[in-house]
Amino acid sequence: MNFLLLPLGNHKEFISRLSQKAKVFYPFAENGKSHLIEFKPDRNFSPDFNRIRTAQNIKHFFFPSRDIVARFPAKIELRSKPIVLMGVKNCDLRGIEVYDCVFLNWQPVDNIYKERRENIIIVSADCPEPQDTCFCNFVGLKPYVDKISDLNITVVKSGYLFEVFSEKGQNLINENRELFAEADKEIINEREVIRKKAVERLETINKKRIKENIYELVEKADRDMMRNARNECVECFACLHSCPTCYCFLLSDYKRAENVERIRSWDACYYAAYARVGGGANPRSKIDERFWNRFQCKFNYFYQYEKFFACSGCGRCFVGCSAKIDIREILNKL
Repeated sequence: MNFLLLPLGNHKEFISRLSQKAKVFYPFAENGKSHLIEFKPDRNFSPDFNRIRTAQNIKHFFFPSRDIVARFPAKIELRSKPIVLMGVKNCDLRGIEVYDCVFLNWQPVDNIYKERRENIIIVSADCPEPQDTCFCNFVGLKPYVDKISDLNITVVKSGYLFEVFSEKGQNLINENRELFAEADKEIINEREVIRKKAVERLETINKKRIKENIYELVEKADRDMMRNARNECVECFACLHSCPTCYCFLLSDYKRAENVERIRSWDACYYAAYARVGGGANPRSKIDERFWNRFQCKFNYFYQYEKFFACSGCGRCFVGCSAKIDIREILNKL
């Protein structure tokens, strides 16, 4: 393991240097919530790395809600700008894990996603203060990061403990090595205490864990039970638009003055027209069927392919839900 300490007095200088070569986004607390904002030298700088995931997910940095993916007869130029995302939580990294499977590992490779992915450096952060809406441990995750990101931050008394996970992360450290100090064993032990408390907090919040064979139970889920579970749903779709793992999209062609553009935009499995096919047939015209399908996607279909759930446990779905439908309660009824 490669650990280094960034003393408290050096953190703004470090991010300021990063901003000279890339756009840097960090979590900023306001009105009881955390939001990702871009670093500006003249802006009050007070990052909040300890709070839970930001209100908005990081999906749009990698997979924008509306994106030009082709142009005819001219070609589009792939020119994504370097970005550094700081303070990313493990639940949002589950989304990147899903997208890497869909857009990189599955065929064909999505070159637009690939370029964006390569030009984004992810600096994750531990989540020492889980809230009642958090259930990452429900889906096999922990309130701290051990893969996918390039660097990870743990806030300790003397500053920020960095752990290096990738070559990109190591290069970032090497370019600013004089700002860092060696991390002694006492600081590393402090991190372990912080992590242990976070895990215990999550265990207290989610005392009733989902069953290990949940994907099998979801596959055989009783349609009547699902219908009753969705009775309060008003089809606001907040759950889907806030979800960090949803990857469905729609392709549309638009005639412009000198060419034709193909636009990729987010689609959502709750939309009435989502499953509609040529001729107007729709195998999932009812919300009951679409509600059931969403659970199949998150906890069965994707698991069958990749052996992990397409759900991160971030809790944004029922925080935004008008009816406050809690996914944990539905899974525990299976």
